[in-house]
Amino acid sequence: MKYTHKFCCFICILGVFSYFTHLSSEASPIGVIDTQKVIKSSTAARSIRPQMEELKKVYRSKFKKTEGLLQKTKKELQKQRTIMPDDYSEKLKEFQNRVRETQRQVQNVNRMFDRALANSMRRVHKTLNNITMEVAQEKELKFVFPKRVVIFFEESSDITMEVLRRLNKRLPKVKVTMPKIRPTSEKK
Repeated sequence: MKYTHKFCCFICILGVFSYFTHLSSEASPIGVIDTQKVIKSSTAARSIRPQMEELKKVYRSKFKKTEGLLQKTKKELQKQRTIMPDDYSEKLKEFQNRVRETQRQVQNVNRMFDRALANSMRRVHKTLNNITMEVAQEKELKFVFPKRVVIFFEESSDITMEVLRRLNKRLPKVKVTMPKIRPTSEKK
């Protein structure tokens, strides 16, 4: 089934190419772009990773402190277990609630990291798509295919470097912003 779909796509693309072979060789109505290369090489996309690492470092240090406090509390609880067995079960429940709350906070922050990354990359992709459409219109291209689905193409059909150049000029950097962290509510 997977191969049938790929074969059908290949036949469609081959049909499009063969349809346009009778057109003038000077102005090819088909463009090809290596979107993965553009994304990987763009200054905007490359600016995102260091910002994400810095944000993670800040939150990691906050949770490191909390983890240290929880470990200290756990040791104190273990000592109190033998000294005051009556209060132990109540304090253990409180401790377990604090651990669960911290775990929820960590999960929430991880979701916010994912959203921040997705929002930043969405901006790069949106700008990339707009620039690709501009280049296609300027070159009077009827179709622009991703390079990964094309087996053979004329080098003059490749608009990758032009799109990359314009993307780097228009969007040299993307500022990563953390979405607001929603407070976690305890289940009762």
